[in-house]
Amino acid sequence: MENEREIIAQKCSNGIGIVEFFEGKNILVTGATGFLAKALIEKMLRTTPNVNKIYLLIRAKDKEAAFHRLTSEIIESKLFKCLEEMHGESYKLFIQSKVVPVVGNIYEPNLGMDIITAQKIAEEIDLIVDSAAITTFNERYDLALDANVNGPCQLMMFARKCKKLKLFMHYSTAYANGGRKGLILEKPFTMGESITNEMITSNNVPSLHAAIELDLVSKLKNKINNNNGLEQNMKDLGLERAKLYGWQDTYSFTKAIGEMIINSMKDEIPILILRPSIITSSYKEPFSGWIQGFRAIDPLVFFYGKGDLPGLLCDPDCLVDVVPVDMVVNATMAAIAKHGYLQSPQLNVYHVASTCVNPVSFSQLFDYSYEYFNSFPFVNSKGDKVEVRKMKYFDKLSDFSNYILEVLSKQHRVQDLSEKELSKIQKRFKRKVEYLKHFSKLYEPYTFYGGWFHVGNMRNLMEEMSEEERRNFEIDASKINWRDYLLGIHLPGVKEHVLEGRKISS
Repeated sequence: MENEREIIAQKCSNGIGIVEFFEGKNILVTGATGFLAKALIEKMLRTTPNVNKIYLLIRAKDKEAAFHRLTSEIIESKLFKCLEEMHGESYKLFIQSKVVPVVGNIYEPNLGMDIITAQKIAEEIDLIVDSAAITTFNERYDLALDANVNGPCQLMMFARKCKKLKLFMHYSTAYANGGRKGLILEKPFTMGESITNEMITSNNVPSLHAAIELDLVSKLKNKINNNNGLEQNMKDLGLERAKLYGWQDTYSFTKAIGEMIINSMKDEIPILILRPSIITSSYKEPFSGWIQGFRAIDPLVFFYGKGDLPGLLCDPDCLVDVVPVDMVVNATMAAIAKHGYLQSPQLNVYHVASTCVNPVSFSQLFDYSYEYFNSFPFVNSKGDKVEVRKMKYFDKLSDFSNYILEVLSKQHRVQDLSEKELSKIQKRFKRKVEYLKHFSKLYEPYTFYGGWFHVGNMRNLMEEMSEEERRNFEIDASKINWRDYLLGIHLPGVKEHVLEGRKISS
């Protein structure tokens, strides 16, 4: 190992040696068809073409189905068009020589792989990148625990079998910090701790343990003999447990427990945990504005653009922490290289966030959105341009609901309708208002969030990078002009890649 480090040190005269680290490496990636992992795979293939193999764990019934998902969701993705242009006619051959789809499931022993495949990968793998997760705020507790807690547990058990493993990299979220307020440091979670006990001196809240949470889920399932009410009961249980221990929702809670599991099982395995904040469309690479699916801020902004959300349950001065996906990818590769070289049996945490270096508030976000939708308004199903008004902010749900009711009532006034037609419209209208109330309550912990994320490890990483690495692996969020980014990149990107030019009915 010392000889390998000496050779690498000779190769890279300065900086971290990001490109050099990935040369000849075999990498296992979970969640490979997801937004973040897909962007990471593209960047690795484009900038470190001497990587050996990238194994993608894909849920599929057989190899043929896994290869079909690789082709349709990755190889033919718009994200990979720059890579395709680089390689021309040899593009598919290049991908097939580097990328290997593997049928599996992170919820199962050996990650659901057959014995021969599992043994082969365990012998070859240098690096594990865990990007698999359920990110829905109010997911069923049993499903969220399975994905965000049992998944990392199974991966750690598999990691122990990997003889050449240099690093285990896990994506968490900055919001795994739960209800912490003020400046939030990049420190690991350990099993048994809770946010509530940090904030309240009394010891009324019992220690948090993954086994206890899994047992509660099992008991509830046994209690409810059929599926009637199971989904809602599971959602209620997840939120109840999250709130008890100081987290805002089931997603952030289970991601924190997942971190605890990894920490408790790490032994001598070097661990890197990256906690991005809200990941948005690409800033520069491989081209500006690429995005897959709505990200956390997008439903708010596009409901506003449709005219359906003229008010918001929100502190307008609350900071909304967003970071472009390509900066998360660049930080990932730089941090992997740094800690992959060191191979120190420690757990290192990085916040990939913007509030400490380049803050933007909700009021700024919706001022920019107002500007954008006035210049590029949606057109409804009738062909009329949708007008937006300046966002109004409320700190009480009742005031918010009354305002929404008032504005939407004016928008939906229609004359010369029969009593039956009017009744249908009123029912549909009431459902919309109730949905927006539920939706706003779901987002409330984030629109009143009281913390901001320290990025000391990110700043140190940037200082260790060479000038060339800083250009090729941009991680400095302080350079982003949020108005230019939102108006010129992100919102047009969502329209192109998510909405795909569809008309919006209101």
